[in-house]
Amino acid sequence: MDREHDCIPDANQTFLPLGRHQRFTKILPGFNFAVTAGKENIPSIENGSLFGFRRGRNTKALKPKYSHVISAAFALLLALGFLIYGTVYARSLEQKYVHVLAPLMLSQSNVGSALQQAAFQQPDLLVVYGSSEMLVENTPYRAFQFFQNYPTGFDVYEVAKGGATSLDIAQDLAAIGPELRGKKVVFSFTPTMFNAAEVNPLAYAADFSLLHANALIFNSSLSLQTKQIAATRMNDYPDTLSSDPVLQFAIQQLDCGCGYGTYLYDLAVPLGQLDTWVIRLQDHWEVLNYIWSHPKLNPQVVHKPTQIVWAKQIAQAVTIEKRYSNNNPYGIENQTWIKTYARVLSVRRKPGSADARFIQNLNKSKEWTDFELALRVLKEMGAQPLILSRPMDGPIWNAMGVSSQARHAYYVKLQNAILPYGFPFVDFANHDSDRFFSVDQASHTSREGWVYVDQVLDAFFHNRIH
Repeated sequence: MDREHDCIPDANQTFLPLGRHQRFTKILPGFNFAVTAGKENIPSIENGSLFGFRRGRNTKALKPKYSHVISAAFALLLALGFLIYGTVYARSLEQKYVHVLAPLMLSQSNVGSALQQAAFQQPDLLVVYGSSEMLVENTPYRAFQFFQNYPTGFDVYEVAKGGATSLDIAQDLAAIGPELRGKKVVFSFTPTMFNAAEVNPLAYAADFSLLHANALIFNSSLSLQTKQIAATRMNDYPDTLSSDPVLQFAIQQLDCGCGYGTYLYDLAVPLGQLDTWVIRLQDHWEVLNYIWSHPKLNPQVVHKPTQIVWAKQIAQAVTIEKRYSNNNPYGIENQTWIKTYARVLSVRRKPGSADARFIQNLNKSKEWTDFELALRVLKEMGAQPLILSRPMDGPIWNAMGVSSQARHAYYVKLQNAILPYGFPFVDFANHDSDRFFSVDQASHTSREGWVYVDQVLDAFFHNRIH
């Protein structure tokens, strides 16, 4: 058959006459791709177009279909890489400077978690969570000052907020995340937390942290039941949730008690965890900004090993305490006695006359629910805690009509709450009648009291309390 009949043209093909060695060229629609007869099929290369693809007047430009998607994905990956690198860099600086930042008690340390997490990574720092009992008495016997030169090999990292309750501390602990597992931590509080039926909304709002709240509600290490208990209590303070719709929605679903609530909560979890991650980035930025703006910070801390004679420290503290509280029989410091307690305790009430009301308030307090929530968080997060209560100030409570028998109910109830979890605890019940252990009715710690607390912290750090 003649070579001209090897290819049968159709309506979409155009044939152009060529030279004597090529009988015809077939042009494919949309491309300048030559197919020759009489020679091997070799793509033509014209005007620098590789493999014969050439943009001409009668051809359309070949454009990548997903170029904008690829560009966006690349930009996203670049941004993600930058954020990951920034987080790693921030954590390295936080761990480098956490020892020198520990005694400064920065506000960011309370509302954030970055510095707390860094503290848990240090083998020579003991993190203590507490309330006003950690703050009121400014004395060298206060734990973070007493141990600031690492006399026995460690210092205390305080996370303390005036008016903080068990609900606040449960959120603080949940926000630590995996860094809490297997780590020693101290949960400090006073008996007066359990005197009120409900936490004051203003006090709760003052200590509230969106980061800590999100970290608890969207924490994958906590059981659903624990998060439901937390949601029920957190939902009692709706004003603190109004600025975070995702958190508010999740809490409402956990608290609704309806069958579909759990499913809706599950749908909110990815958004909630993303929200938590964004707030954590802001937390890291605040810490970095503080470090950068204080170039004179020296990350090196002084270690001065010292043999502590506890009996001597207690005797010195009691001597000082007596000197500053010599105008009343209750161990209240002189100025506080004049301003407040001289009027309140001017007339002693009949012993036991206030017992019934005290017991009623003790049993009705929602703080027990919050306290158990904090214990659940500690257990499920795998922490190794010490539960540390201050004693009631017996002499003052006696004068206010609350007998030792009624006060004993507090210690029993506290013990019964802790025992199921198997955590070690110290309640200083043997100091209930010690008028120099506390400085007021609220059991804020005196100089003498701080020495006893320091002794317990030292024993716990060195594994002498189990």
